[in-house]
Amino acid sequence: MKKIYRTDIFLIALGLATLVVQRFFLNPEEADAESHMYTQSQLRAEVGQEPVRAEVVREPEWSLTFPAGSAYQDLTPPQGVMPNPFQEVQRIAKANEGENNYAGKDTDMRQLLLAHAGKDYLFVLQQQAANEMLRHELFQHYYQDPTQPNVLEVIGFYTEQLVEAKSEDAKLMYMCLRALKEHWPAQKISQVALATAARVQARKIHSAEDTATVTGYHRQVYARELKKLGHKLKNRA
Repeated sequence: MKKIYRTDIFLIALGLATLVVQRFFLNPEEADAESHMYTQSQLRAEVGQEPVRAEVVREPEWSLTFPAGSAYQDLTPPQGVMPNPFQEVQRIAKANEGENNYAGKDTDMRQLLLAHAGKDYLFVLQQQAANEMLRHELFQHYYQDPTQPNVLEVIGFYTEQLVEAKSEDAKLMYMCLRALKEHWPAQKISQVALATAARVQARKIHSAEDTATVTGYHRQVYARELKKLGHKLKNRA
């Protein structure tokens, strides 16, 4: 039933996308009207300008949180540490590609975090490992069966990594806390939700990236949802 439902959603989305393309890009009336105007090449020749091509900038799959002035802001590798620890999560993911069971991948991630425990760059690895495991492994299993205690335990572990790293990925944190609502005490969920929301909402807006991107938009929207969730559980307790 779930597969059929997902297929229906995909087909509806595909149909809407087709309509948009037909409306804005394949409208024959607009094409006829434009045939009476200068061609783009003629216009550029007159004004002496090169064509302006729209560049689609693909946002990263996930964002990492760095303290102000961090030496690792651009994932600059720590000096003297080989191999580059910031490439290890990607290496582990590739090595476990195609595996149906996430247990081996989880073990590799935990060993990686343990090997770099206490390092001043650990917070980067914690966020990388948590994003990789939660987005590409754990949520898939959770949505198939939200009651699996082993899955909830592992989701809890990687949520802890995000908390320790002071992640400001409000959307991911919200998804984690919602999944853990029957696994973690309500007081703990409330504390994490309010602390994350406070960090995000205290964030200074340095550029359009903080508000004008999908990531920035989600960050603020889900910060408000975290705040609501935190206060709701706090009042209930």
